[in-house]
Amino acid sequence: MMSNSSTVSSRLSWFQQFQSSAIVMYCLQICIVLSGTTLGLYFLGLHQLIVPVTLGAIATALTDFDDRLSIRLRNLGYVCILFFSVSSILDFLYPYKFLFILYLSLSSAGFILLGALGQRYAVISFGTILLSIYTMFGLGEYQDWYFQPLCFVLGVLWYGLTAIVFYLIKPTLPVQDNLSRCFLQIADVLNAKARLFDPDNTNNVETLLYELSLKNSEVVQIFNTTKASLLTRLKASRANKNTIYWLNLYFLAQDIHEQASANYLHYEHIQQNFSRTDLIFRFQKNIRLQAQACQQLARCILHREVFLPNPIAAEALNNLHTSMQEWVETNPQNIEVKNLQLILSNLDSVQERFNHLNDLDSQQQLHYQQHVDNLNLLDDDIHGWHDLWLKLKQHLSPESALFRHAVRIAIVFTVGYGISLLPFAKNGYWILLTSLFVCQMRYFATKSRLKMRTLGTLLGVLLGIPVLYFVPSVEGQLFLTIIFGVCFFYLSAKKYAMATLMATLMVLLIFNLKGAGYAVILPRIMDTLIGCLIAWVAVNTIWPDWDFRNISKTIEKSSCATLNYFDAVVEQYLQGKTNSIAYRRARRSAHNAQTELSSMISSLSTEPDPDQNLIQHAFRYLVYSHSQLSYISALGSHREQVQDAQVLDLLQWCQQTLDDVLLQKKPLDTARIQQKLFEIQTLNAEEILSNHLQLVLKQISLLLETLPELIQLRTQLIRAEIK
Repeated sequence: MMSNSSTVSSRLSWFQQFQSSAIVMYCLQICIVLSGTTLGLYFLGLHQLIVPVTLGAIATALTDFDDRLSIRLRNLGYVCILFFSVSSILDFLYPYKFLFILYLSLSSAGFILLGALGQRYAVISFGTILLSIYTMFGLGEYQDWYFQPLCFVLGVLWYGLTAIVFYLIKPTLPVQDNLSRCFLQIADVLNAKARLFDPDNTNNVETLLYELSLKNSEVVQIFNTTKASLLTRLKASRANKNTIYWLNLYFLAQDIHEQASANYLHYEHIQQNFSRTDLIFRFQKNIRLQAQACQQLARCILHREVFLPNPIAAEALNNLHTSMQEWVETNPQNIEVKNLQLILSNLDSVQERFNHLNDLDSQQQLHYQQHVDNLNLLDDDIHGWHDLWLKLKQHLSPESALFRHAVRIAIVFTVGYGISLLPFAKNGYWILLTSLFVCQMRYFATKSRLKMRTLGTLLGVLLGIPVLYFVPSVEGQLFLTIIFGVCFFYLSAKKYAMATLMATLMVLLIFNLKGAGYAVILPRIMDTLIGCLIAWVAVNTIWPDWDFRNISKTIEKSSCATLNYFDAVVEQYLQGKTNSIAYRRARRSAHNAQTELSSMISSLSTEPDPDQNLIQHAFRYLVYSHSQLSYISALGSHREQVQDAQVLDLLQWCQQTLDDVLLQKKPLDTARIQQKLFEIQTLNAEEILSNHLQLVLKQISLLLETLPELIQLRTQLIRAEIK
């Protein structure tokens, strides 16, 4: 009996995990969609509909965007209208080659520019461009002009129906998944930070700090995704237990991230002073335990379980307090321990948040509407024609990367279609399809896609030949089409080369329904190589977005955002702590700008003839820039009103100095900085100073100490950019 009950329990646990996995549910949906458009139509005897309906469903799947039900229905209507009209226009223009390519190029550029309206419209636009190319697959094959457009619409409706059904079954699953990923990414940040408390890593602190900055960028990206996913749910529902819980968890994640990002010291100093004690190892253990707490919370969010704090974490923190107290009593003259005390205070704060996590609902229910209103301010919905024009207007200039990309795509399509008219290009639309997927907005992304697309296509063709030979039956090939299609959507956001491989296999099997499976193998390879070549030439010659040319702009943007965050922090030290939308927006903008800086610097080594000195300076600049943001985050995580006039004067002087040097480009007065650092040191020696004031003074000194090196690296980078 016990064995049977354990078996049932394990099966229920597996089923719960299955239900709580957003990617598994999505793959199940794709499986149902492709089963209907392939095997379903085949057994109904509607063989002619299989290819266009399947292509319509695939294009619609690529336009899918996590949204509330009303917006999903509206988007579905947009997609139906766009797919039918675009396909019909291309069918009418097909006999007129010049007008055909003129419309295809200009409309594609226009759709790309619509991406300026927001992510929702960007994915719809991309799906429409993709559908334009899919239309070329069947031009001239059908007797009635409306047949193929209607088949596309049928694919849209079929996918839309399944998407709505799955949404109604699990409406909050995307929110749960995104929130879970937030805490998993925060756990990664904490684990990366724990490595800095290893005394064996003394010689590679800068490398570890660089890795930490990259982990921080990943957190910021998932925060932005979660915000959009959460916002659309909140707009569609009233205040209830679930929505309040998701909302509170989102703000909790932001606050824990701020504390996890905080830095109170030079890590080289802590290793020099405490490497022979148990303190540094206890700190490392506690940081890792809090990372485990984040991972546990992530699982609880997915499975809708109650989070229970780990008693081991509380015991470890108490032991750290005891060890710290004993060390201070033994070494009363060592002031370096104050840095560790600040970190300990931060650990206490995070642990307190975990201990009272389940009290959030009752505490913040009254503030629900305020939080919703705050989030609404961050929404990217279009509010009238004036708002639409303003969003488009800022991208109607060569200064906009989106505009340059739109022009680039138009030229690429024109050249690609011209080549497709040549005798050797039997399936020339594959040139356009390859160019669309490979040609990205940035040089680094295009280069990466180029390699992966070529590799994926070649492997797909090599595997496709034996698949067509050993699986001759139509039913078997349709079944494999479903499997490869599900794998494509599963891998598309994870491993592009593997996704391309699956797409190639899927296409070969679909075309084999027309008796052209083997016939498309060689043209597929040729067209892929031609499409990759066109995309490569385009990103190198047509307004190339090489990052080394944008160093100064990206640095200035990052510095401005960081200082705006600092201004918001200083304001709260002057007037008192609040969690206002202005503060949260400044904090998020600073981290977003830091992420952009990190992305730019990470891609420098991939560009033509990389300058190794430039790359080295850039990596070091990123470390120092991220350190400054971490020092400000530390001030932000402990912000409360300060009454001490001398400390406030130092804080405001630091604020003004950073603004003058980093934004106004005024020369750095090193003598004045040394004077202020001495003043801070003198104040810290006063025993009457509270721990909070000591923290403020410590963060000011860290900001000022790293400023000369930051300025020097910035100067070197800008000089290299000019060269």
